[in-house]
Amino acid sequence: MNKTASAVLFKTMEMQNKILKIIEILKTESDEQSPIRTNRLIGRLADCGISVERKTLYKDIDRLIAAGYDVVKVRDGRSSAYYMNASEFDTSELKILLDAVEASRFISAKKTDELVKKLAAQAGNLKGDVLARMSVCFDTVKHTNDKVFIIVDRINDALITKKKVSFRYFDFDVKGDKVLRRGGEPYIVNPVALVFSEDNYYLVCYNDKYQDLSNYRIDKMLDVEVTDDDITPSECVKDFKFYSHPKQSFSMFRGEIEKVTLECENSLANVIIDRFGEKIKMTPKDSEKFTVTVPVQVSPTFYAWCFTFGKKMKIISPQSVADGYKARLSETLDSLD
Repeated sequence: MNKTASAVLFKTMEMQNKILKIIEILKTESDEQSPIRTNRLIGRLADCGISVERKTLYKDIDRLIAAGYDVVKVRDGRSSAYYMNASEFDTSELKILLDAVEASRFISAKKTDELVKKLAAQAGNLKGDVLARMSVCFDTVKHTNDKVFIIVDRINDALITKKKVSFRYFDFDVKGDKVLRRGGEPYIVNPVALVFSEDNYYLVCYNDKYQDLSNYRIDKMLDVEVTDDDITPSECVKDFKFYSHPKQSFSMFRGEIEKVTLECENSLANVIIDRFGEKIKMTPKDSEKFTVTVPVQVSPTFYAWCFTFGKKMKIISPQSVADGYKARLSETLDSLD
C-alpha cells in the first residue's frame, strides 16, 4: 500500500471513529429534557482525544440525520443543542417493562437485577439512572433457577426445529430440598408452546405414550436438552388455542374443557372480565345477579376459584360440574372433623 492510500485509509478510520463517538455521546448523555450543546459536545469529543471544529461537527450531525439516526436539533439560548431518541421505547413503556420484570416470579433475583439494568440502559444514562432508582421492589417470592433463560432458549429452538425435548423435573419436600420426580428419569416430550400464566412460565407439551396435553413449570426443570428426534404429530394439539389456554385453565391445572354457566352477583362483573376478557357476554338475571357461560378446564383449582367468592358465585350447569363442586366441598368439610 502506497503512502497516499495509507493516508486515505487512516483518514477514513479517523472519521468513522469520530462518528461512532458522537453517536455514543448523544445516546448516553442527551435526551429531550437535557440536550447537549455544541460546545459541550466538542469538549466531550476532546476528552476522548478527538479534535473537531464547530462547522465540521454541524456536517457530521447532518450526515447522521441523513443516514437515518433520530438526532434532533434544538436551540438552547443562542447555542445549538442536540439529543438522540436512542430507544425504541419511551420512558413510560420502559417503566412498565421494568415493573413487569420485578414482579415476575419465574425470573430469579439475580436475573431480575441484570434485566433491570439492561432495560434502564435503553433510556440512556440520564433517564436510565432515574428509572433504575424508581423501579418498584415488589414483595415477590422469586424462584432460584438462574437457568430459566437458557431453558426458554432451548425450548424455543425445539419448537422452531420441531424436535422433542428432554428434561428432569423436581418438586420440593418439607425440608425445602429438591426431589426429582420419577427417580430422576428424564421426561421426553413433544413441545407445543411456552405459556405465561399467573406469575409462572409453563411448557405445554404431550407425551408419545399418553397423547394428552400436560403443563410443566420451566423454573422446575433441570438438564433441558433438544433431542434429535422429530416431534410426533398428535390429534391432541388439533384444538389447542394458544391465547385461550391460560383463560380456560386455572393455575395451569389440566382438566376436561366444559362450557360452564355461572350465576354471579353484579359485584363480580369485574372479576369475570378480568378472568375471561372484555368481550365476554354477561346476561342480567335480575337487578342483582347475572349469568355467564365460559369455557373452562374443570379442575380442583377451578373449584377453588369459585369458592373464593362464596355465595356470590354459583355453578348452574352442567350438572356434572355442579355435582363435582359439591363433592369437593363435602370432602373438605369432612377433612375438618
